[in-house]
Amino acid sequence: MENERSAGPYDGSRTEAGSRKRANQMNTDIFPEREECLCEVTPSQKEVLAAVFKAILKSKRAPTVEELTLSLKKSADDVIPVLDSLEQKDLLVRSKGTQRIASIYPLSLAPTKHQVVLEDGKKLFAMCAIDALGVANMFNLDVEAVSQCEWCRQKIDVEIKNGEVVTTSHTQILIWSPRQRETPAAESCCPLVNFFCSKEHLKEWEVKNADLAKKGQSALLDQAYSEIKERWRRYGETIGVR
Repeated sequence: MENERSAGPYDGSRTEAGSRKRANQMNTDIFPEREECLCEVTPSQKEVLAAVFKAILKSKRAPTVEELTLSLKKSADDVIPVLDSLEQKDLLVRSKGTQRIASIYPLSLAPTKHQVVLEDGKKLFAMCAIDALGVANMFNLDVEAVSQCEWCRQKIDVEIKNGEVVTTSHTQILIWSPRQRETPAAESCCPLVNFFCSKEHLKEWEVKNADLAKKGQSALLDQAYSEIKERWRRYGETIGVR
């Protein structure tokens, strides 16, 4: 049924137990808070999302509307309203005035500072630091996330195998994220969700960017990863791309 809904990666549990869990994990949950969940998906949205992701994993580019209509055996009149609804829910962004998909969380079709190297050697780009870490568990792949420290620009590597972090370039990698997530997140939030190679460099950045730093939160990678892993694993299972 079309009104069936499943939660996506940025959705927090609305149960009382979920609220208690978030309160207890405030220092490790670096997902921006929202007043409403924009990641609930219907069956038709799942179908389109899965088709787009599978195309990107295969060819490193998003399919056109025409290609989606062929793969899904649907008309453009069926597909475009679904793309409209996904964009309204902030799950994808199209280039202004076109049907061309520019980003579909967690992936960007344009280069970003967060590169994801897949196990088959393909190189994709993630929307932010959190998304770069989520790709492995969303698609059940071994990946290497390649990014940089937001303060010193030094290269940061995180290797993930079988869903777990196995090697990192630095011993105390941190992630900084704004507390509030506004739409479109690709413009307002994602550019701010970044890695830092050490606590010292995060502190220096916070001093230099005091006003912005007050609006965000940080967590060590090894503390935050389990939550990232679970949310993106759940999203991948929901839309059938694991």
